[in-house]
Amino acid sequence: MPLSEDEIDRLATTLYEAYDDKEPIEPLSEDTEFSTEDAYRIQFEVFDRLSEGGREDIVGHKLGLVSEAKQEQLGIPEPIFGYVAHETVLENEPIPTDDLIAPRIEAEIGFIIDEDLEPPVSTMDVLTSTRAVVPVVEILESRFQGWSIPSAQDVIADLTSAGKVIVGEQYRDVTDLDLAMEGVAVSVNGEVQATGLGADIMGNPARPVAWLAERLEDVDDGLREGELVMSGGITAAIDIEPGDVYGIDFANLGSIDVRAE
Repeated sequence: MPLSEDEIDRLATTLYEAYDDKEPIEPLSEDTEFSTEDAYRIQFEVFDRLSEGGREDIVGHKLGLVSEAKQEQLGIPEPIFGYVAHETVLENEPIPTDDLIAPRIEAEIGFIIDEDLEPPVSTMDVLTSTRAVVPVVEILESRFQGWSIPSAQDVIADLTSAGKVIVGEQYRDVTDLDLAMEGVAVSVNGEVQATGLGADIMGNPARPVAWLAERLEDVDDGLREGELVMSGGITAAIDIEPGDVYGIDFANLGSIDVRAE
């Protein structure tokens, strides 16, 4: 049975206050059982409270749980998604760890959509409708104590672990790259700590983007021209520490260097 509006409001308030106060909380599912659909209702309510401009504050979308192993681990048969807000995008500035609870960093491939995408959408549709691909760094964040994540529904409700986003300056034509074979390494203070390959993202990073274009129809939304879509983490997430310098080096997409303070 779906949660009532009062229950959605209560859970959204709990998460919003944790986001606003930077004080971690216990996972919502510890005392309330809720469905995937309810989780998105909570997420959208939290996002509306955080973004005064609503839909106009959205620069794009982010995907998570894009590997079958992660989906099986959290008991959900599909990826998850959330919004990317203007206020979360960092531009030529360090990672503000004081503004975050327990940030982690991972590498992703971003797609800049060149036209509105309406279902049905295939992987090829995404590739032919992509203006450019870009290197992306996601600063993940959890409002739950110790990154305790007992369910995918908790992650969804918690803005799909949204924190901050860094978009690289290197825009590449999608036809110039073999996205499945695009490799990346993440280093901390010059030492490689994580690596990944585009094929780790559902075989091709464009596949979850196509899935998202169809899934958004269920929530009366869609992928729009000019939006950024983050196709999901290629590398394992690494804990961020103040003072450390992080290098994200793609084989062909370019590099991003960022310092935490």
